[in-house]
Amino acid sequence: MAAWAAGAALLAATAGCGGGSAASVSDAKPSAAPSPTGTAANASPSAAPVGPPGPDAAALKALVLAAGAQAGPYEVDEPLLDEPFSEIYEAEPAVCLPLTTLAAAGHTAQAYASAGLPGKPLEVDTDILLRSYRDANAAGAALKSLAEAGKRCAGGYTEERAVIDAKVLRVEPVAAPAIGDEALAYRIVTRDVKDEAISLYQYLTVVRSGPVTLSFSSDIIDTKDFGGVPREIVTAQWEKFSRGAGSS
Repeated sequence: MAAWAAGAALLAATAGCGGGSAASVSDAKPSAAPSPTGTAANASPSAAPVGPPGPDAAALKALVLAAGAQAGPYEVDEPLLDEPFSEIYEAEPAVCLPLTTLAAAGHTAQAYASAGLPGKPLEVDTDILLRSYRDANAAGAALKSLAEAGKRCAGGYTEERAVIDAKVLRVEPVAAPAIGDEALAYRIVTRDVKDEAISLYQYLTVVRSGPVTLSFSSDIIDTKDFGGVPREIVTAQWEKFSRGAGSS
């Protein structure tokens, strides 16, 4: 069994809804308390061992939630696109790009697998993206760039989208789930591109387990602050990932 897979299997027990696990995500509110580098028990990206390479595309696809799977009241749907749409976005300043996509320069993943959990009207939509890197150090470097973006872009930045730019007003760290080797979570407040008087909310949670990152991005077509990535989704995806990684 690969070392990263064994670690994921051992940590699977922490993914339940109780205690300091993914259950804390949906209840998390912006606070100065959470560290922007993840939970205290998580290792720093620079300290991660090189270890074995991450899974290839076929193996990674087997680790992501499949279409039709349930995560609490949410159901997984087939991805609408072959590639993550956010990969074509840019950011100004460029240091903020990891908040939009981890596919920043120097942190290119070797494979990815995605799943979508669309909400009903005025309900939360969530995209899941698993990325596999050449080793744990490469995945850790991607998380380090995200932590840096969270600090330096707290006061806002411009997200250069395919059709129209979006103004991010602020980025706030929130409590990350206590799973994986390290985890980061943010609340991102964006100005509506059609009405500058309206602010919209997005939540981003990224977990690293060895050479793999699990990214959860949630938003809503509404002006309400919905509180975070739904904990049922984080828990369901982490449990499937842990089981699959442990058996490989």
